[in-house]
Amino acid sequence: MSELSRREFVQLCAITSMGLVIGIPSPGRAGMTERELHPLIKIGSDGQIIIYAQNPDMGQGVKTALPMIVAEELDVDWASVKVEQADWDSRLENQFSGGSLSIRLNYSAMRQAGASARAMLLAAAADRLKRPIGELETQHGYVVDRSGDTRISYAELAEAAGALPVPEAPELKDVKNFSLVGTSIADVDLEPITSGQQEYSLDLKLPDMLYAVVKRCPNGDGQPVSFDSKNARTVPGVVDFHVLKNIDHGGRIILPNCPNFVSGVAVLATNTWAAMQGAEALNVEWQMPDSRDDSDELMQRFEQALDTEAEVVRSDGDAAFDDQENGIDVTYRLPFLAHMPMEPMNCTAYVRGDQAEVWAPTQNPPMAAEAVAKVLGIPQENVTIHVMRSGGGFGRRYYADFITDTVLLSRQFGRPVKIVWSREEDVRHGYFRSSSAQRVRAAAREGKISHWHQKVASHPRGIYLERDGSPAEIGNYEFPAGFIPNLLFDYVAVPARIPLGQWRGTANSSNVFVVSGAIDELAHMAGTDPVEFWLGLVGDEQFVQVREDFNFDASRLRRVIEVAAERAHWGTPLPDGKGRGISASYNQGIWVAEVAEVTVHDDSLKVDRITCVIDCGLLVNPQGAVNQVEGGIVDGMAAALYGKITVKDGIVQESNFHDYRFARMRDIPNIDVHFVDSSDSPRGLGEGPLAPVAPAITNAIFAATGKRIRELPIQL
Repeated sequence: MSELSRREFVQLCAITSMGLVIGIPSPGRAGMTERELHPLIKIGSDGQIIIYAQNPDMGQGVKTALPMIVAEELDVDWASVKVEQADWDSRLENQFSGGSLSIRLNYSAMRQAGASARAMLLAAAADRLKRPIGELETQHGYVVDRSGDTRISYAELAEAAGALPVPEAPELKDVKNFSLVGTSIADVDLEPITSGQQEYSLDLKLPDMLYAVVKRCPNGDGQPVSFDSKNARTVPGVVDFHVLKNIDHGGRIILPNCPNFVSGVAVLATNTWAAMQGAEALNVEWQMPDSRDDSDELMQRFEQALDTEAEVVRSDGDAAFDDQENGIDVTYRLPFLAHMPMEPMNCTAYVRGDQAEVWAPTQNPPMAAEAVAKVLGIPQENVTIHVMRSGGGFGRRYYADFITDTVLLSRQFGRPVKIVWSREEDVRHGYFRSSSAQRVRAAAREGKISHWHQKVASHPRGIYLERDGSPAEIGNYEFPAGFIPNLLFDYVAVPARIPLGQWRGTANSSNVFVVSGAIDELAHMAGTDPVEFWLGLVGDEQFVQVREDFNFDASRLRRVIEVAAERAHWGTPLPDGKGRGISASYNQGIWVAEVAEVTVHDDSLKVDRITCVIDCGLLVNPQGAVNQVEGGIVDGMAAALYGKITVKDGIVQESNFHDYRFARMRDIPNIDVHFVDSSDSPRGLGEGPLAPVAPAITNAIFAATGKRIRELPIQL
């Protein structure tokens, strides 16, 4: 975010009996008053300091980390801060959680907010004491003179500070002087979460509220024709029924930013169990789509498409070669993946006239507000989104399908409505990570990769960071582009009806598996140690130009590879049946290297240890960062070992944790997380550590057994 001008900042500051209120708007919004503004900082005359966390927290820790940045520049004791979750506000920029961007995009804005407030408090104290500002400083919520004779609390100064001119460019702290940022702070919701007192959206109850469950077509996009409610009406607590359709009378999708807004018949009841039992007893006649996908057949189509003409994404030099002795020609296969957050989809809404109030565990409040306004036909400013803490998300809550259903039902029945999805509905009617087949033809000469041709065939959504079904512009794929002189990326789109969406590191979770696996294959073919081969690929130059406007800092990738190898004791002997594998990547803006150590016995696999070294810039909250990395590694390992969505006749076969497994406690390896020191601005951690897990494991399996794994989930 760009720095605020004085004029823009003045528009954000209002003085009330409560004191000083400061927030961060989108540029160009004028005429705001304190009542209209949802603040990020509130300093009360009673001494209460409230810092609002503007981005949704689904376990990644931004409800703690973002206010820490504000508090650092404001210079207040963390113990004196009360953190509250911000509702959606159109004047807040980047108010979403996804793409590992919450801190990366908002770091400067949070610093600006805290520093501006601190500068105004200093100015108010200088005016009150008739002293030059240079003789004053702040200390943990007080303005003091440097001699130590005078000490005034922020609470005493807040009202006067709000009336003063806003500094054009408030002085930011030198990072070297940070005292809060860079220290480990417990999650602000840790106590209520661990004691069972945390209120999630699923817990919320409103007076006179109805509970709803939507019975959806087993084939994801089938439409309800009619329904028989005779048996469902006998269920105690069932109140009524309502048909929800995702098309209008002209056959058009009514909510283009929610492509998986699924049709169905809603059962309304006085409690969740009654709604679920009523839905089970409801008989619905469905209009089925003409074509019904089969994931195995779709994979065959992907593989066939690899031999067809493709759309070029990037071309450097001449990637064509014919060198069987020094080259590989291999195909990697990746499945559809589900999200499986512990808290299933749910939402509560109350629509009164042209006003809509929503309580939702959304990752994307702006999209939620847009979707609610569109589906109800009301102005977006009439929508209130209360952002609830999410019980996991992983990309599933980025969209608004579970929210739009709820507001439509609330409007229909004139009462608050809570929609609750069962786990089975959540699995079978989600947005999946794309499946793909990827062919790599590459060659190495003299320890260096000379040629690389990577062709991807997939049901369009996430390969090479595409958008709207089309491959992204050349250059969005930043590694190994720039390191290989003869390189070609191309892409074949294979249409299908399976709904796709965000997933934890959507494109990178596929591409890093392929790239790191193929690099390991080339290393062994060349008779070179994989770590040495990686270092030879990265080279000795600090910067490598991968596109006209971007120089890749290769030294940071080289550093994490070296440190990971050292910490994992790379090269030391292992007993028979054990192996180590390395993978590395630059994804989601961070440099990551991981080494997996595995034990393979017959057809059993045990991941013993994963060493992860990361360069993500400045660490805001080290303990929170470790939690993020460990969670990403466990998620990546679960996907590598078990993750697969199977579709037959258009119907998702998996339904719950028994047939879509996650890693259990007995599966968790020893995880060693190490961060490379950096004063660079902080970058996101939610997704980057996940992608290298699978190739590190499969490369370790090869080291232990000589068997190549090119398809996930892993089958020995």
